[in-house]
Amino acid sequence: MHVINTFYVNSLRECLYVLSSESKECVIVDPGCQNDRERARVEEYLETEGLRPVCILLTHAHFDHVLSLGWFAGKYGIPAVMSAADSDLLSKLRQYTNLFGMEYIPTDRVTFRYVSDGEEISYAGFTFKVIATPGHTEGGICYLEQAEKILFTGDTLFEGSIGRTDFEESGEEDMCISLEKLKRLDKDIAVYPGHGYSTTIGEELRSNPYLR
Repeated sequence: MHVINTFYVNSLRECLYVLSSESKECVIVDPGCQNDRERARVEEYLETEGLRPVCILLTHAHFDHVLSLGWFAGKYGIPAVMSAADSDLLSKLRQYTNLFGMEYIPTDRVTFRYVSDGEEISYAGFTFKVIATPGHTEGGICYLEQAEKILFTGDTLFEGSIGRTDFEESGEEDMCISLEKLKRLDKDIAVYPGHGYSTTIGEELRSNPYLR
């Protein structure tokens, strides 16, 4: 039994997810909060529900997904999981926060666990299969919880669309290969994207023009 709570945060309405189990442990996905008010919303939810964060899952390192990475990792003393291929992008966080006039929270004290395609990791009673999905960024990752049929897709796959591939760190050909991986997944898997609303693999196969 799992519970997923979605928080729409920062000016780009990024989806921060809290996935919790019956044990009251939880994982935080893409902590993009841009200020104290947004962080307080998440913190209040955790306290009210009696949840204990055990790790942070990063789908990729674009600034709008990692703005509060250092804050959450420091407050709860938890590691962050990501692809090493996005480490250089993460190192540019100060540059992007300055550009957009946002608060910069250093990530130099965060403990990182770097994962690779096909690897399985276990946190909070869940086991996630790492699916490398470069395209939007070089180190894009989707996390599949096979037993619960949950897929966190970051900015690889959205409801009715996909992530942009016109950035310096993007690649259209890589995105096509990544989407082929997702097209082979079970149709009843619930998709939780980095922006917008949840959907399913089956629904996207039916209606998303990029998956046809």
